Amino acid sequence: MMFPKPKRVRLKGKALARLNQAIHDRDNDKCIICGAWVDPGKKFHHEPCGADKSDEEEKGATLCDRCHFRRHNGPNSTEIREKIKKYLKECYE
Repeated sequence: MMFPKPKRVRLKGKALARLNQAIHDRDNDKCIICGAWVDPGKKFHHEPCGADKSDEEEKGATLCDRCHFRRHNGPNSTEIREKIKKYLKECYE
């Protein structure tokens, strides 16, 4: 039995800007990993990222440039991914 792949939400323009603002508001304009201030105009990070990313509030997190880079390229990217997933789960339980 095959399960259908979840439909990805793709926003643009004002809808994407509203989503970005909602995520920044939820996270108090701070990186959820290190607590650094993040400019409100900075685009949020998708989790999961890549081909499975979806523009939904419960799948987005505010990350500073350093932690965002480390999430994608660092030796501890798996640890950061797990912290993001845990944070988002706690926000929406």
